[in-house]
Amino acid sequence: MPTVLNRTLAAVLGGYLLAAAGAVLLATLGDGPGVAAGDAMLGGALLGLALYAPAIVWAYAARSALRAWGGLLGASLLLAIAAYALAVVPRGMP
Repeated sequence: MPTVLNRTLAAVLGGYLLAAAGAVLLATLGDGPGVAAGDAMLGGALLGLALYAPAIVWAYAARSALRAWGGLLGASLLLAIAAYALAVVPRGMP
């Protein structure tokens, strides 16, 4: 696959995945007492979109397309695991 196409796919698909995982994590973090669920979701979505632009820059700035994919997928996986852990653990547990 040509390098430009590979980096473009990494930017679009990997960036979207990173933005979605970041939005879920930030919405999970923002959901708490005194905060409406819709406000937490909207805030997470807006901040998740703010992750999309740096992800696109990263896809083209990485030394290779493989590094771009690895960095974006690795960061997405870490954010998704953190969001899942926060969503599963009941509130009030130490």
